[in-house]
Amino acid sequence: MVIKKLVIHNVDKELKQSAKLYISDELIDVSEEKTKNLINDLYSFFTRSIKYGIFDHNETSTFSTEFAELVKNNSLSNPDFLAFSKAVLNDLKVRMDSISQSKGGYIVFVELSNMNDDYIVVFVVRDKTGRNFKFKNHRIEIEEVIHVDTSKLAMACRINLSAYKSQKERYLSFLSTTQEDASQYFIKWVGAIAQSKSTEDTRNLRAIINRIGLPKDENGQEIPREKLRKCVYELCTKTYTNTVNLRTLAEELWHDADYLTRYAEENNIKINDQFNIDRDEIKKLNGYSVTGDSIKLAFPSEYMGKKVRFDKNNDDVIIIESKKLAERLKDELL
Repeated sequence: MVIKKLVIHNVDKELKQSAKLYISDELIDVSEEKTKNLINDLYSFFTRSIKYGIFDHNETSTFSTEFAELVKNNSLSNPDFLAFSKAVLNDLKVRMDSISQSKGGYIVFVELSNMNDDYIVVFVVRDKTGRNFKFKNHRIEIEEVIHVDTSKLAMACRINLSAYKSQKERYLSFLSTTQEDASQYFIKWVGAIAQSKSTEDTRNLRAIINRIGLPKDENGQEIPREKLRKCVYELCTKTYTNTVNLRTLAEELWHDADYLTRYAEENNIKINDQFNIDRDEIKKLNGYSVTGDSIKLAFPSEYMGKKVRFDKNNDDVIIIESKKLAERLKDELL
């Protein structure tokens, strides 16, 4: 990860109180190790639980309007970045003031590059003790940070700059949260709208299951790929019924709740952390059905590598071992 620009402001607000703004007038030095530690910790926590979406074009926000101005000239200069972060703060304050139960936090604006993509990311960090931040000389600075208590990351959003400029779908992502105050003002402040794409998400889950490292059984042995496919299919259609949660699925099979979301992030696969299952897509984990050269081949997943397999010396050759199928074909030739 390369951190390019960083500024932190503070919206100080207690329950049932009005918010106060503490605005930084300068960017933070991004070369310091404590800065890198902070952003790495926050970003890593953010990527564990993501929902994808776009800006709501039917109800534009100050944030989305100012962001469009920021990136339209492809400059992203230091003064422009700082001005953008300041321009959107008052709207956030107004939204927080309208909700008595909302709480303030440090608003971290960062431009960074990661996995060959450029992003603008905004984190809202609650730090009651002031251990991680201090206000000095009209700028909020980072104290010495070894490890950030990630439970303090209340809200976050990330905008993929190249995807936004080309208007590709789901260029915006935000921290998946059930917090009521976050749902009421943060997402509306950003102007985000979630894109629920069950077919795409289910298709991406299949792609992940076909490639990801195999989980181990109780004896420490990797389970076969086809058994994994069958297991995921059973969980998604019988145990979870309509909705799958990637963290629940990963905990069930890999005993690591972050395993699937981490793989998706590292391989640039856009998939919501929770989504409705597309039945037609998920059933493909339970079997294969392909067509080519006017030949249709369909078989259950447990046949792969056994009754149906690729020739070791020529992967353009498919070998099918089936006495009954051979007999039926012979009968057709009579």
